[in-house]
Amino acid sequence: MVKSNVIRRFGYLLAPVLLFVLSLATIYDYGMNWDSPIHFARGQAYLRYILSGKTDYSDLPSLCKSEYNLNSRIDLATGEVCDRHRKVRVSEYESHLLDFNSRVAQTTYGHPAFSDIMLAVSNGVFFKSLGLVEDVPAYHLYSVITTFLLVLIVSIWVKNTFGTFASVVAALTVYTFPLLFAEQHLNVKDPPMAAFFITSLYFFWLGLTRKNVFYILISALAGGASFGTKLNFVFAPFILLPWVILYSSAQVRQKLSKKKLSFGRLLNSILTLYPKKVLFALLAYPLIVFTVFFLAWPALWNSPIHRLYEVLTYYKDIGGSTCNFSYLTIPWFTKCTQTISLRYLLYTMPPVSLVLFFIGTIVAIFKFKEKNYVTVLWLTLFYFTILRVTLSITNIYGGLRQIIEFIAPMGMIAGVGALFLRNSLAKIVPQKLASFLIVLCFVPILWELKEIHPNQNVYFNSFIGGLKGAAARDFPGYGNTYGNVYLQGIKWLNKNAEPRARIALVTGNAQNISRLSLREDIDFSNGSRSGYNQEEEYQMLLIVGQDMFGDTFRQKYLDNFLNEIYSVKVDGVPILKIWKNDKQHLKEGLDLTATPQQFKRTYSVREGKKEVLISLYEIKKLKALTFSFPSTECKDKLIGAAVYTSRDNNQFFQKDESVNNFGEREIAGYGADFVFLFPGEEAQYIKLVAPKNYPCELPDISLRVLSFEN
Repeated sequence: MVKSNVIRRFGYLLAPVLLFVLSLATIYDYGMNWDSPIHFARGQAYLRYILSGKTDYSDLPSLCKSEYNLNSRIDLATGEVCDRHRKVRVSEYESHLLDFNSRVAQTTYGHPAFSDIMLAVSNGVFFKSLGLVEDVPAYHLYSVITTFLLVLIVSIWVKNTFGTFASVVAALTVYTFPLLFAEQHLNVKDPPMAAFFITSLYFFWLGLTRKNVFYILISALAGGASFGTKLNFVFAPFILLPWVILYSSAQVRQKLSKKKLSFGRLLNSILTLYPKKVLFALLAYPLIVFTVFFLAWPALWNSPIHRLYEVLTYYKDIGGSTCNFSYLTIPWFTKCTQTISLRYLLYTMPPVSLVLFFIGTIVAIFKFKEKNYVTVLWLTLFYFTILRVTLSITNIYGGLRQIIEFIAPMGMIAGVGALFLRNSLAKIVPQKLASFLIVLCFVPILWELKEIHPNQNVYFNSFIGGLKGAAARDFPGYGNTYGNVYLQGIKWLNKNAEPRARIALVTGNAQNISRLSLREDIDFSNGSRSGYNQEEEYQMLLIVGQDMFGDTFRQKYLDNFLNEIYSVKVDGVPILKIWKNDKQHLKEGLDLTATPQQFKRTYSVREGKKEVLISLYEIKKLKALTFSFPSTECKDKLIGAAVYTSRDNNQFFQKDESVNNFGEREIAGYGADFVFLFPGEEAQYIKLVAPKNYPCELPDISLRVLSFEN
């Protein structure tokens, strides 16, 4: 009997706890989001300043250094290992280059800092103080824990309104969303933002329905934490307003149901609907939210008005509507509506979740008055969040991860749908069997999460044919792990690269990889890229659908001339490739030898810009255009000049790079001041457009064109 009561009371927590434990157990399998290091460093600088007033790390022991005098897992001079077993532990991101005085910590053109500080707290507890986990995973524990908070709030909210079964399904829907399951291990902003957002809405709902000021204050603090992570919480009033109006109206009607209606009684009922303490808390609510946001961002404290303007400018630049038509006009609907978020929702949610959500939406609409109108709040949260990025009210650039708070109401509504389906099935089969069959429907997605581990954030469902189908359709951003998969490439290089190997990223920069994750003898620098000179460096690339860098020389060169030596694939689709830039891995039948070409030059001036048209005598496979200048000024002023190519002197295509975009190792050996590299494309005409007011005459520049043999 006791055991049965425990299961009845706490059974709804089983799924969240088990999946939380699984999330903890797999934390070492995931890499970093490519912008996380900035948040790690900023959080450490702010936390140190808040706790001690110190603005640098001069009193901390140094991190281990490699033979290249860069951060390393093992110190070259002493042999000391800088890991969680070190006596005095220092994070890789407590760097004198990124301390409180650095631009990273002082700029406010970016996201708020609450979660950055909490990341530092997490690192300080689990790595520096307790030594339970390594440096980077200790930061990520914060996101894993806040994701558990998100699911826990969902479970409790649904349990208290629709019962245990609906709660279990809601939790499964949230935790088995593949994007969230992966992102909780590496995304340091969106899951925490969503967790605090949903926590705030839950306690607001609880505070009004129970007329409890304490719950309202918790809601405000959670709202401040959400707003202090990303500004998505600014939309909370629009989400809450429909529910507040419906619920409060119902309460007023109930109070007046047995009284003769008059304006005085109506006004008195409205004014006395909530206790004065609750009303005061509601009035203080925005101030509490802003206070948390402000106090958690020390960079705001000096010149707050100017700094706040920078914050708003940043969000306008990255999240403001790009539509040029007036709101709610016909052109605004027809020409500015973006369906990409709806398509991501349709193709990246597990089918079982979509079906249950669809059923739940219908049920919630018909039964919106039940449970203190709670489904009105859930539906408003979901649809407002999705529609604000669909109807060009705001803009997103990173897929559903940037509005990931939508998964909580989706899970809760799916729980309502599952309950309705279970009760319908219970008319023909036993209720426990009906419950079991519905929960069993989550087994396929659980299995899929295992099969594509740890790359769940590239999941696409069967409606589009999986990731393979998304790649075949060139779905925007397919395969994008946001840096997660780099760790799998690093593990392969640590095991297989020769001693003192050099590696570089094809795109991205050094912060994308923790140097402590690298074997200590490996030289990691993007300056190692050598192009056609083939200096035997390894180059690593994330494979992303519709990659904005896909037409650059560095990517085209690798694709056109080299065979990769390693790739990470999901559903047969590569999401990461590694090449070794040497002759051994050159594609069969290719030769990098090039010959100079004869050409004619034609000079002109258009729109104040000097141009030169280089005309070859036939179409050639281009390798390089070299420049030699008569003076340093002529050389420096041509930096940034645009280059175009054409096969027919009619249609020209601008190259992604401009003059002087290539590294020293890539242009070495050409005997020229500048070298512009081509990936073997076929063209007969090259056009160079100098920057405006270029002071030199283009005929004074010595040019050479090198091409491969046809």
